[in-house]
Amino acid sequence: MNRMLVWLLLGSGIWCADGRLEASHGPRCAIASGFDGSHGLRWIEQNTAASDGIPAFQIEASPSDGSSTSDSLLFVWWNLQNLFDTVANSGPRDRDFLPDGPYKWDSKRYFTKLYAVGRGLAAAGGGRIPDAIGVCEVENADVLDDLERRWPPSWRLWRLHRDSPDGRGIDVAVWYNPERLRVDSVAWIHPGQDYPTREALWVRWKLPDGTLLTWLWLHLPSQRAPSPNARTSALSAVLKQISGPLDGLTGDLNEGLDGPLAEWLRTKKFRPHYPTNLPGSYAYRGRLEALDGVWTHTASRWTSDTRSVPYGLKHNKTGYQIRGSFEGLRYRGGASDHLPLRLTIVRN
Repeated sequence: MNRMLVWLLLGSGIWCADGRLEASHGPRCAIASGFDGSHGLRWIEQNTAASDGIPAFQIEASPSDGSSTSDSLLFVWWNLQNLFDTVANSGPRDRDFLPDGPYKWDSKRYFTKLYAVGRGLAAAGGGRIPDAIGVCEVENADVLDDLERRWPPSWRLWRLHRDSPDGRGIDVAVWYNPERLRVDSVAWIHPGQDYPTREALWVRWKLPDGTLLTWLWLHLPSQRAPSPNARTSALSAVLKQISGPLDGLTGDLNEGLDGPLAEWLRTKKFRPHYPTNLPGSYAYRGRLEALDGVWTHTASRWTSDTRSVPYGLKHNKTGYQIRGSFEGLRYRGGASDHLPLRLTIVRN
């Protein structure tokens, strides 16, 4: 697969895509490593090949949600539930997802998951090329390469990703449509805990009309964290590193609208935009919980109409179930235990 690499050098501030070195706005930059192992480099990767011989698939367009592509943006968010490859390349914490590990994670299961995720992303797009796709729980650039080969060939998206210091090797990554969005600035932000963990991804895009849109993509600590305020503390640490305005944030927040995180976000003048068609995006004991969330700042001109995409969702007498890759150690062959979110981002 051919690629064009655009290298962005970091100096004392953020190296912007239009050639400006910006030191006074946006978050503190984290230093990224280049493909040659050197430091002080950032990259944006463009997929310039539509297909590598793997059969493509077709999906019917979903009914229009009433938003024109000219006055709205389509974002997708999805927690991909441990999208690991089958190689021991992320330290000891990835060994569960090896052929001889407890999940028996072999090539057949890996590629089955990739195809399922590709179909799920196409379903979330609903016949439209997403303007941005954010994902979490991805192991490395190799799995992102493999995933790109299994979504609709017309999706010629550019990618923002780097390996995070997370102990399990799981990262946040974002693709975007360069025909609709241009990166003005980008930064990876560690949430400030005293242990290595996944980073948030902050992006400031410029639209064709010159409007700036600033968005944060993140994966907050799980509900197994010892403190009920762990997610609030992590997000607070991230936001403290962002000096300029933030239009919105999206991610696996691991907490719904009735927890301390939501209460804290409201004090910071953010407003929620949780799914309007379903109670949430994660099934637990037959109930759907809103662990994946969308918030915009009250000072922003942008708002979101958010829907859960019922990909892999079943509802019966026992309640809701999502067919993920695993239930415990039992293999189920699905894409993820989370539903994708489809965000229609509209300017007020």
